[in-house]
Amino acid sequence: MLLGSSKKINITPPIGLRMSGFDERNHGADGILNQLFANVLVLGDGLTKVAIVTLDLSGVDKVLTKAVRDAVSQKTDIPHHAIMLIASHTHSGPEAWHTGDMGKISRPVDMTPDEIAYRNVLPGLIANGIVWANKELEPVKLGVKQSELLGLGSNRIDAARYVDNTVTVFRVDRLNGEPLALLTQYTCHPTILNFTNYLYSGDFISYYQEAVEKVFPGCIAMFAQGCAGNVSTRHNRKSFGVTEAHRMGTMLAGEVIKDATLVDTHDDLALSAAIEPLKLKIRDFESDEECERRIKVVQDKIDELKANNAPDNIQRTAYVELQGATRYYKLKKRIDIKKVVVEMQRISIGEWNIISTPAETFGEIGRNIRNLDRSKKTVVTGYTNASVGYIPTRETYRNPVGYEVGVALVSEDSEDRLVKVAKKLLTK
Repeated sequence: MLLGSSKKINITPPIGLRMSGFDERNHGADGILNQLFANVLVLGDGLTKVAIVTLDLSGVDKVLTKAVRDAVSQKTDIPHHAIMLIASHTHSGPEAWHTGDMGKISRPVDMTPDEIAYRNVLPGLIANGIVWANKELEPVKLGVKQSELLGLGSNRIDAARYVDNTVTVFRVDRLNGEPLALLTQYTCHPTILNFTNYLYSGDFISYYQEAVEKVFPGCIAMFAQGCAGNVSTRHNRKSFGVTEAHRMGTMLAGEVIKDATLVDTHDDLALSAAIEPLKLKIRDFESDEECERRIKVVQDKIDELKANNAPDNIQRTAYVELQGATRYYKLKKRIDIKKVVVEMQRISIGEWNIISTPAETFGEIGRNIRNLDRSKKTVVTGYTNASVGYIPTRETYRNPVGYEVGVALVSEDSEDRLVKVAKKLLTK
């Protein structure tokens, strides 16, 4: 018999904390547009328990993950390797969630007392949600439905390139047929609220959650972010701001609600979980002269696009490419590590596998992991359990275009390393 429980924990920080995601911001949050949550799902099959937590944060690091796992293991029988933390990557949440997986360059500097206090209390809030859910397990049924959603996410480097439009809905029902939780896996940067926004929000994901929970009272709508390193709404959104975030969140909710009504659920699903270490090398950086040359080339391109009144999305792509080139040069001067050891994780629910990646992983890498074994049903998450920054494809390193490869810290063989570890997890 399958058991389950889902809880919603408010993790909205105090007003005034620095916000994550955009360098252009120059002060902390002014208020709250949408509350931020840690949404928890605990499942058990009589032999194994797993816990999946989706977070309205820009990321999680391995320090936070370990703290949550340690706290949960002291109070429950859920093992370390069966606890998964997935960040939505909202760019309208707090910066204070991390202490840094990538050395000094990824650690917040000059943290305020409120930021330190939030960082210290966050693991306990998340862990308590898992402990609470574990105490209230009840018989459930679970089913999975996939569909395709067009018009929301696209490849932000080039709209003609690959993008994963798949929506995967894990529906968890009470025995009376009412949904307890809907865990949605989809792939798209939550950046419709841009750097002019100083209100905490999960971006379009908050509006997806609100719409789904209105249709299914008592249900918790969870969001598991996919490999969104090169996926955003850039080429599909009509504007920035709340109205557009609401429109696109409602679009996702509509697809999820439709899928949820079509799911067949079962109560005889087996659970399992595993973790494997992932060892990544820090990239080799180019000379100072080449860094300066690249910055000038991109700046010249921006000037030309402005002079020719190029479309906003094209100018935005060039602008963030300049940000990438500039950050690359700064990172070269500050990096203080040669390698990083993180993890990848598998949680299996019946015939479905959730494979984690600890990064802003490119969509093509997620596809390659899913295609390792076509006989298996697999979804791949990004921003999970740790944070090593962008992991572009090997091809992108060799033919760099856009912002992402400029700020990537790990070496170009990282794609191969991820796929190799994923293969091991899928055969474990």
